[in-house]
Amino acid sequence: MTATHKARCCRCGARLARDNNSGRCSPCSSHHRQHPDTAPEVPAGFWDETVISAALQSRHMGRVIRAWRTHPSHGRHPMSQDQTASWMGMSQAQLSRIENGPPMVHLDRLMQWAAALHMPAERLWFAMPATSSEPGKKEDKVNRRHFFASTAATAVSGFMHGQSGSGDQEAVEWLAWHLWQHRRTELEPSQIPQATAVRLNRHPHVSRRADGSYFFTDPALTDVLVAQRLFGDIMQGSGHLLATAQTSHITDLTISALAAENEGARRGLAAWMRSGATAVLRVNSAGILAKVGTPELGDAAICSIRNDPDTRHLYITAVASRVLELSWEQAAHLAAGAGRPAANRRLGAGDGGDGWASRRLSVELANTRDAAARWCSAVLLAECVDTNDAHTRSALAASVKRETCRENLRAYATVLAGTTPLAIG
Repeated sequence: MTATHKARCCRCGARLARDNNSGRCSPCSSHHRQHPDTAPEVPAGFWDETVISAALQSRHMGRVIRAWRTHPSHGRHPMSQDQTASWMGMSQAQLSRIENGPPMVHLDRLMQWAAALHMPAERLWFAMPATSSEPGKKEDKVNRRHFFASTAATAVSGFMHGQSGSGDQEAVEWLAWHLWQHRRTELEPSQIPQATAVRLNRHPHVSRRADGSYFFTDPALTDVLVAQRLFGDIMQGSGHLLATAQTSHITDLTISALAAENEGARRGLAAWMRSGATAVLRVNSAGILAKVGTPELGDAAICSIRNDPDTRHLYITAVASRVLELSWEQAAHLAAGAGRPAANRRLGAGDGGDGWASRRLSVELANTRDAAARWCSAVLLAECVDTNDAHTRSALAASVKRETCRENLRAYATVLAGTTPLAIG
């Protein structure tokens, strides 16, 4: 008696024909041919396989990806690094480093890769954003706040996992703090105490260049570790650390998500924003509050920035540097000219001069995470770009429809009228 043929499709589980050696049924093979740029969907039981379950528990995305590639559900041959890397938006060499290197802690990248390989959110050790196609405004704000609030805790937990003790943690925190203070991505050996260097030498997330300079394997760790330290200082009612150096956009986002849930932190930041002893303390406080996400705090931050020349100069400099890809010195020069005619001024390093800058600033008008950055973009558009350009006017008109802050609505109206938001009293 002939044995029953029991081969099934590795993707959907359908019974395969006797002569089908591909591991996939006809519909699944057709789907794979039609969607070569996306990873295949996998059955629910895929994630219960021993190797992939252990990889998920290790909280090491590289191990999870390797287990995903070599899962028996894919058929006789594992998914190649080349193919998998293309689905994840990277090169084969990059994927190899991720699979074989230390755990990745950059939450944005973890979320991107998990989504690319259709990993179920309930199996992951970090929070994924809501998947609803049309979330309500309140739900969207809560999800976004939860994402940034979890960034520091998740990243630092994974970053320090398996380290030998508090001395190693103090060493990496020291490195992050000094990189941030000096606006650097690496430090020379002569700048690092010997005892700290010894601990950094054995840390898996710290590397050295040929000249001996120390740097983080993932630059985002600087922002995460600094945000954690700054928020701790804010919670103690001290603005000393916040007055040390101007914070980055990413650092502000992380701190603002934490401050959104703490009334005491918001009160302290509001007081420093209005009457902090230094411009750096005032601009950092305003930057954090502008990113909390409420119209009231956004308006308060914008008013403070507009009425304080030193704070305004620093905030416009930061926005110009980030959005227009300028050096800090170039951006500061541009900010210093706000309020004065600036004919024929080249704004950015893009390929289209003012047209390129206009597009970048117009996109920033839709930055829902920073009310003050939207205001600064309106100032730069009014001062340095032809606001009669159809694209610019269309972007401003669209921004009026979605804007929630009163001060930004006034700013967009003045730009459309041919003047500058700095003229508003």
